[in-house]
Amino acid sequence: MVSSARLVLFVLAAICCVAPPSVLAADRAASDSPGAVRGAAQRKAAEEYLAALASGDARALAGTIQESELEQLRKRLLDEMQLEADRNESLVRARLFGLGMPLTDIERLTPANFFAALAVRLRFGSREFERVDWLDAVGDSGGMVQMVGRLIPRKDQGTVRVPVVVSIVPWGKDWKAALPLELQAQIDDLRTGRVSPPRVVAALPVATAAAGTSAPASPASASGTASIGASPQAILELFDKAEANIKAGHCDDYYDKQMSPNFRQTTGAKALRALIKSCETRDSLREQMITALQLARAGTPRYEYQGTRAIYDLSGQGLPYPALVLEQIDKHWYIAE
Repeated sequence: MVSSARLVLFVLAAICCVAPPSVLAADRAASDSPGAVRGAAQRKAAEEYLAALASGDARALAGTIQESELEQLRKRLLDEMQLEADRNESLVRARLFGLGMPLTDIERLTPANFFAALAVRLRFGSREFERVDWLDAVGDSGGMVQMVGRLIPRKDQGTVRVPVVVSIVPWGKDWKAALPLELQAQIDDLRTGRVSPPRVVAALPVATAAAGTSAPASPASASGTASIGASPQAILELFDKAEANIKAGHCDDYYDKQMSPNFRQTTGAKALRALIKSCETRDSLREQMITALQLARAGTPRYEYQGTRAIYDLSGQGLPYPALVLEQIDKHWYIAE
């Protein structure tokens, strides 16, 4: 009798603890259903976008956005800049990329690189997160889906859960983020001049000093750095001669007469010949060099080393360098770098 009772209890326990085959099959079917797979792909696309947004890396962000969206943006803005160039104007290009970036260079950019170059003038970012609590996926027009959720912060970031909305669109069998409407609105604001680009130093027009007047004396400072206002006449004359040589294609004269002797001494003969050749043959390079001189001429230098080194801030102007540096040698000004 005891053995029979034990056997009955064992059988009952096994029945209680093992789920029926039909239940297990239903669970597997639910997890493998098209809806569940689609939902996982949608969440993955949205989370990849949010992670790139939080990193502040424009190239990483471009990689999470569907390329056709970036290509449409590139084509629309390029068409406008090309029409503008046909009228010998450059206002939109200056607002979006800076005067220092030639249109020919912009035209060669891939959609992702076009967006990355443009993103320098946009404001974007998000909080880092541990995971996302997704609340809903709302269907929108054109197959777009709005993913609604809350960012769950890491333990060291407090407990505030920030709400987020990510627009995603189909991408083959997967999903990618759409170009955010917020960034589209910022681009439109820049293009039309409603707002000024962030992190861009504006070049201020200055009056040319009268011939023969000397530069104002720089006030001494503990760091040896001072700002003394508009460029002195000697520097303005340097800019004039350098621009004239570049416009005429006299690149050898530019490197021989306007570039600093220190630069020529530290640059090998082969490298110097290559620089002169590039200047002579590349229209876009000469355009950049002239733009840098014109922006510097309109700006205000910062002086170092008791006024013998002048630095013109050209950051955010689309140039491949952030500043134009001059140096004074034997009472003559030269372009140092």
